[in-house]
Amino acid sequence: MLIGVGVIGAMAYASHNTPGRLTLGDHTPTAGQPSPTPPSNELADACGEGSFARTAVEWAIQPGSQAGFRAHENFLQWQFPHEAVARSNAVAGFLVGSADRRNLRSACVAVDLRSLKSVDKLPPPLPPASDRDELFQEMLGLREHPIAVFTTRQLELPATSNGQNFHLEFAGDITIRGTTKPVKVSTDCRLHSAELSCAGATRIDASEFDVPVPDGPIQVDPTITIEFSLFFA
Repeated sequence: MLIGVGVIGAMAYASHNTPGRLTLGDHTPTAGQPSPTPPSNELADACGEGSFARTAVEWAIQPGSQAGFRAHENFLQWQFPHEAVARSNAVAGFLVGSADRRNLRSACVAVDLRSLKSVDKLPPPLPPASDRDELFQEMLGLREHPIAVFTTRQLELPATSNGQNFHLEFAGDITIRGTTKPVKVSTDCRLHSAELSCAGATRIDASEFDVPVPDGPIQVDPTITIEFSLFFA
């Protein structure tokens, strides 16, 4: 009975200490989020520089943007309402669109995975969530593949009023640990004058990218949600 009470207590703790999904309001760093990290050379070069028509308009990712992942964790086969959440604000990239800013011709977002930091809290007596950060090096193969990259092309923004939110679902390709797979992205965006904010997510199967997940006393669901809050200007 004491074990059951302890598990219920741990589940209640976990449910109140898992950060919520990233939203449109999250492009400015706040308490509890990773501090700004200067872009590495690999990050700055990951998306490269395209050759665009003179009528094209390029938006660059601005400071305060962030991306990361969340994954469900179970402890000794007990399913917690808890998600492991790690985020990085070492993000770079661009959007290229038409002069009226409605038709996107290409987009690239690169994330330095070496800057991932856990932002959730585990219930006692489990160790701090930050202890898992040292596992990222091996799991994600960061020595050889420190950068994750997402690309997409030919995306039309809906005709909305300035400052009004709109929803987009589109396809693209994501590269993690040297493996590239197609993904579908769901995102909410807001176009305000010359600025574009987008927050959303996509889901991947970690095994398709040769990313091993823990399978000991703490088990991790291999279906991982990748989330982002990006600010372009």
